[in-house]
Amino acid sequence: MKTGVRIATCFLLSWCICTAADALLVTVSREEAETALRQGREKGDRVSEYVNRAYGFGEEERYGEHGIVRTKWSKLMVLAGLLAIRGGTPSEAERTGILASTDLQIDLHAYGDRAGFANAYTTYMVQAGRRIDPEKIAVDDVAYPAGDGAATSGFPRYQATIRSYFLYDRINPAGRAEIVLVKNRKRVSFEVDLAEYK
Repeated sequence: MKTGVRIATCFLLSWCICTAADALLVTVSREEAETALRQGREKGDRVSEYVNRAYGFGEEERYGEHGIVRTKWSKLMVLAGLLAIRGGTPSEAERTGILASTDLQIDLHAYGDRAGFANAYTTYMVQAGRRIDPEKIAVDDVAYPAGDGAATSGFPRYQATIRSYFLYDRINPAGRAEIVLVKNRKRVSFEVDLAEYK
């Protein structure tokens, strides 16, 4: 009888341990999607701040480069939270678009002194010694508002978001990755464990 209890205990412990986030979710079930949408609605107007903090990496400094891993789960949360502010809900087409996505979006933020400063920036990922280039890159920049007590002129004046899209079938969602931003011959890299994100 003691052996049976030990086996059952070991099975239950291994099940509990293995069901933790062992890898980034490439396929999100209908139930998981509903949970992400519910969590987004509950966060409401705080959802973007929550996701940026929970899925972010990089510098803590005001103008330091940093990034955000945009998973299917986090995109569903943000969409639901932002629509909930206005009393709306995501459409079936919006849900399907996120769930059917074949790539992982990684946003990198950088600061500069002029509009378009990041247009020539590139990114790539390194996993297990292998370089993985994104399927596509998009860059947006906006004038950066001066904060409390900050000078209204000088560096930096613009914030750029460099969006990189990596195909899921080319990455290991359970592995560590180095995210590299190449800016004017200078490389900035970030260590990220994809298994930490849902």
